[in-house]
Amino acid sequence: MRIRELLEQKNQTGLTSIRCNLSLLDAARILADNNIGALPVIGDAAEIVGIISERDLVRSFASNPHHCFSKAVSDVMITSVITCRTDDLMDDVYETMSSKNIRHIPVVEDAKLHAMLSMRDFEFAHKRLKSQSLSDDLTGLHNLRHLLNILDGEFNRYRRFRSPLSVAAIKVDAFERITQTNGAAAGDDLIRKLTRILVDETRAYDSIGRTSDDRFAIVYPNTDPKTSMRACDRIMRAVRAQADVEGTEWSSISIGLAHANFEICDGMSILKWAGELVQLAAESGGDCIEVPDADDVTNAASGTGTALSKSGHAGQAVNLTSRSETH
Repeated sequence: MRIRELLEQKNQTGLTSIRCNLSLLDAARILADNNIGALPVIGDAAEIVGIISERDLVRSFASNPHHCFSKAVSDVMITSVITCRTDDLMDDVYETMSSKNIRHIPVVEDAKLHAMLSMRDFEFAHKRLKSQSLSDDLTGLHNLRHLLNILDGEFNRYRRFRSPLSVAAIKVDAFERITQTNGAAAGDDLIRKLTRILVDETRAYDSIGRTSDDRFAIVYPNTDPKTSMRACDRIMRAVRAQADVEGTEWSSISIGLAHANFEICDGMSILKWAGELVQLAAESGGDCIEVPDADDVTNAASGTGTALSKSGHAGQAVNLTSRSETH
């Protein structure tokens, strides 16, 4: 990220500065009124000639408490100002500020003051970037990378304590048709509405992620096959109820439900198995839940079995919720 992008995110509405001939009392009042820690000092041509901070005021007061505030800004301001430009890399500027132990840095363009940034602005930007790296831009759900990290942690817990673990893969059946017919905005609106349903129909400790344009995954920790099946059925009911409201602008979904098994070596493997099951459900016409064979479900519950010996392709489509039951 470059400084210009940080400034766009900050959405700064005004720039507070001071002239060098004003008093330190004026500087203190401006700092207090604007709740800021430093002021750029500018000349007649809006060029930066110095910087004064609250720490400079404290030092001046400590050295001369009786006449401190009658002094001019030019008497105590720092004239060797470290600046940056809008096309500088944010990380490079942050490193400079850290190494020089400075908390504020002016942004200069064409020799004129353009903006003022604090160390806090950089810290907030880093937090935003970290959050964005973990979540999907459209839905705010976990992205695939972060979901896999969560799934690996839950899978390790399954292997250590044999607590049950289920993973559901969800595919929007008519996503491609809707986007081709009504445009990308209609597809985005569908994904956002489905996201709200998934959030409403899952528990606080379940983890939901968007794994591709038209696919989601849900990690159900400490959840046995029967309980996770009921959870998927609730989602299917909610989607069908929404379809009755939305009509042709909505879409059914397909769900593939897989369960942790000691033959599976990591989180990616169980997610892949759930993905293969949801593909089977979609190819069968959609609007249904594809689950492993009954033997695989029993083996998953007991922590044994050879679920992957069938390459993840064995399964059975179930439809616990008929259309008539949703009204």
